[in-house]
Amino acid sequence: MNENGITRISGIEGCFADAIFTKMNIEYDIVFPLDNEYGREITAGNWTGIVGMVHRGEADLAINTLGINENRIKVIDFSFPYSSSRLTFASLKPYEWSRTFGLLDLFDLPTWMLLFFSILLSSATFFVVLKGTASYFEVFYNLLGSILRQPLMLHNYTLEKKFLTGSWLMFSCIMSSVFCSVLLSFLATPSKVAPIKNFRELSKAVERGTHRAYSVIGAAAIPFFLNSKEPYLRLLGRLLEKNKWYITPGQTLNTQVKSEESVIISVSEYLMFMYRVEDFQSRILISEESGYTVPTAFAIRKDFCCTSQLRKVMSRMVSAGIYDRCSKLEILKHRLSQMVNEEKVNEEHILSLEDLLGPFSVLLTGWVVSLLVFLGEIIFSSCARRNILKCTGKKNMSMT
Repeated sequence: MNENGITRISGIEGCFADAIFTKMNIEYDIVFPLDNEYGREITAGNWTGIVGMVHRGEADLAINTLGINENRIKVIDFSFPYSSSRLTFASLKPYEWSRTFGLLDLFDLPTWMLLFFSILLSSATFFVVLKGTASYFEVFYNLLGSILRQPLMLHNYTLEKKFLTGSWLMFSCIMSSVFCSVLLSFLATPSKVAPIKNFRELSKAVERGTHRAYSVIGAAAIPFFLNSKEPYLRLLGRLLEKNKWYITPGQTLNTQVKSEESVIISVSEYLMFMYRVEDFQSRILISEESGYTVPTAFAIRKDFCCTSQLRKVMSRMVSAGIYDRCSKLEILKHRLSQMVNEEKVNEEHILSLEDLLGPFSVLLTGWVVSLLVFLGEIIFSSCARRNILKCTGKKNMSMT
């Protein structure tokens, strides 16, 4: 509502539209769609949202960052395009490092698998060379201990195979040194968790069930995904449609983006306006990839009287930079409102039990394995002693 008590639309498009209508000397009334949607075609010729209102004649114009596409242009007209919309997504940045078992991320999965199979293969080779003087488990245990910088305590017969023993010692020394150096680097500067950067990675994350992707209801994102030539985009569209992950434009600032598992799919201009402020800029990541880029314009009723005049005035105002001025002004207002409402909280970053869960879990696992090995040695030695006593008793009986 302005200083004269007249209700006016707000936002970037509202500021721009108000300047146009003032220039054209047009008074207007504001109407809202009951379903709070942009507009999607349910059946042939039946549209929802503001597109449906214009199509049915319930409104002359529709203003809300509407992209021009083939389906919409069949039922409504569009004004002079004043900007372009780039489809992208925003997500909450992950934590800087993986807390619980972050040390396992120092090597990737193929490296860990190759290391494990190298120990198995080397154990089998040493077992054959030792010709049964040591069990396979004993050989495996000694080789694993050598990687952990323990002495290699095998049968002296291995000294005759110096090349094999020396190769393994060199391999274990290199691998342990590399892991220790990477571990020290990780402790000095924790590695960052890789965020989702593009739609391909987003599709895989949604398919795995680790993330949820939300799209503004009635927007053109899901139809674009479903009709795309790329399989991963079609899969993403089917998952969004199946789970009905729809939100209204007002929900993008509420709860959905405050979770690491949630991703907002929308046009870049809207995401930049909402999240490129001081409170969000350090926590929200907006992808640089574009799903599509389409021009945006006002939706106009087919038989609207002033279509040509509206397009002429809009063309001149866009050329004069009025839309850019409105955009910068509204972004500044939004930033100032966020700075006023923002509560600065100084948090002390201290180590918690969750931070130490990984190292303590590894330590506890080592203790359990050591206890099992200790009990196994006691049982094995006891059984061996009994067998010796039995054999001794049989010999004494045979001698008598």
